[in-house]
Amino acid sequence: MNPHPEWPVAFFDDDYLRIYRPMFTAEGTSAEVDFIEGALAPPAGGAVLDLGCGYGRHATALAQRGYAVTGLDFNAHYLEIAGQEAAAAGIALKWRAGDMRTLGFEREFDGVYSFFTSFGYYDDEENELVIEGIARSLRPGGRFLIDMVNRDGILVHPDLRTWSQREDGALFMEEVSLELAASRVWSRQQLIDPRGGPRVVKEYSLRVYTCAELTALLRRHGLVVREVWGGAGREPYTAESRRLVLLSERGA
Repeated sequence: MNPHPEWPVAFFDDDYLRIYRPMFTAEGTSAEVDFIEGALAPPAGGAVLDLGCGYGRHATALAQRGYAVTGLDFNAHYLEIAGQEAAAAGIALKWRAGDMRTLGFEREFDGVYSFFTSFGYYDDEENELVIEGIARSLRPGGRFLIDMVNRDGILVHPDLRTWSQREDGALFMEEVSLELAASRVWSRQQLIDPRGGPRVVKEYSLRVYTCAELTALLRRHGLVVREVWGGAGREPYTAESRRLVLLSERGA
């Protein structure tokens, strides 16, 4: 057993769910699914891949709208949660455990999406393998939607430490720094329960891309960028934007 797993394996655990799941409201998820559906514009009943689906909050909602959805994630426990909740709601879709660097699909999907910064986990060569696999997974004319933290926004808003309070009273603190030469974000997070529960501390390192870098990366694999936004509200993309959202399309 590897005593030093890659950071995503260590980061995406039950403590991650403790931190983030209360932040994902039903209203917010519904608005994001509206955006994903509208951007990808798959045909009725079309095949859609949620890459890095986690516990399935987007995938399940899209399947409920009649699409043939596959949710892929490396975390078997998250997929178990997703499957149980979808089954309880009477919603059928496919769940697959797998590594996004070794996607085995060939022209199977009308749309693929990567949401909430589910890209950039690895080094440049391995991140490119992810994009190569996505392009291969798409049918001609299929679309890929990616939503990431905006690198330029971090430069414009160098908040080294931010605090927020959740509705349950827990305090969430995050310290962020950008390693300019490597273009990697380093984050240290803490969740403090005012009721005296255990303090959760988590860390991650993420490769972040400029809009031009990501556009060029997609183009190398036959994915032409059609739209660029600064968030799921389709707001214009600027250096001030917190998010970088690109919609690309595969050629013939």
